[in-house]
Amino acid sequence: MALQPVQHEIAKVIGYEPLTEDEGSEQYPADVDYQDAPKGAMPCTGNVYKNKKGILRCYWIPTSGRNGQYTTEESEELTGWYDVPDLEDIEEWTFDSVCPTPAGDEVEPDAPDSWLSILGII
Repeated sequence: MALQPVQHEIAKVIGYEPLTEDEGSEQYPADVDYQDAPKGAMPCTGNVYKNKKGILRCYWIPTSGRNGQYTTEESEELTGWYDVPDLEDIEEWTFDSVCPTPAGDEVEPDAPDSWLSILGII
């Protein structure tokens, strides 16, 4: 996904230079904070580790209950490690009115289950 024409115009107005295709294809450089977790420590939403292939993975526990996007059952099923998105996706979501959750559901960018919130960008 690349910036849409209207998003390019917004970027131009605020003086932002959109990513090149090569830059956009790189994974977002999230800080690894679950590299040497204490034995038995449970990860929390937003914890990131790098697997043996060099891919950054982020842990997500979907919000559930009255204020959550998901039911308790859905949250339990969806909880786990997800590949961190690439820079092109992050760039687009910062210029958009929606952002996906790791499960692919669209929410507002500042919703607790959005990729931008999970990664601490918003």
